[in-house]
Amino acid sequence: MRDLDQNHRYRQRMLLAAALVGLGLLFVAFLTAGGRSARAETSLNEEDSVALAEASAYLSSLENLQGDFLQVGPDGSVAEGRFYLRRPGRLRFEYAPPENLLVVADGTWVAVKDSAAAAQRYPIASTPLGLILAKNVNLEEKARVLNVEEQPGSLLIALADRSGEAPGQITLIFDRPKMQLRQWVVTDVQGLQTTVALRNVETGIRADNSLFVLRDDQRPEIGGNR
Repeated sequence: MRDLDQNHRYRQRMLLAAALVGLGLLFVAFLTAGGRSARAETSLNEEDSVALAEASAYLSSLENLQGDFLQVGPDGSVAEGRFYLRRPGRLRFEYAPPENLLVVADGTWVAVKDSAAAAQRYPIASTPLGLILAKNVNLEEKARVLNVEEQPGSLLIALADRSGEAPGQITLIFDRPKMQLRQWVVTDVQGLQTTVALRNVETGIRADNSLFVLRDDQRPEIGGNR
């Protein structure tokens, strides 16, 4: 029974980290059998295409970004931590205790690390991270666009895997009129949602190379050499 509890806890921690970066779509594909597929791609009008082009240009322009994040799970659980982004290809999310989780993208792989086990690695190109960490972002071309919605002060873009291999969807939410990524929502095949909000965001600060390297023998640590 103890082993079952530990396995359940480990899986929950991995899913927590996965949802943080939109990897929930990938993990659900492996862990769920026979899930329903995401809804059909929407028919885009000219305004939608303009909004997608603007969001793509904004994401492509990002070079160095860091700040805090707050994550709310479908059960109401809350986790938080620190993130660092250096495009193209590099990203780091550090969960604050007690979660002790770390997610690192090094330009080729995405590693999800729990202190109790070896890092789990996945090619960036096979995850939704590939959409925002690519050198040139093109949401309309690279993703299946499910919805583009303008709201007062916000732009919502719902996306799914174009190949259909990863069920679920991710919704990017940008501030308006100044385009800035504010949060995203990962929806799994059961309709459960995890929301990640970015806070205290700073630009123009180049994170040290060491933050984007993760060895199997390393334990998650908050911060590191800058």
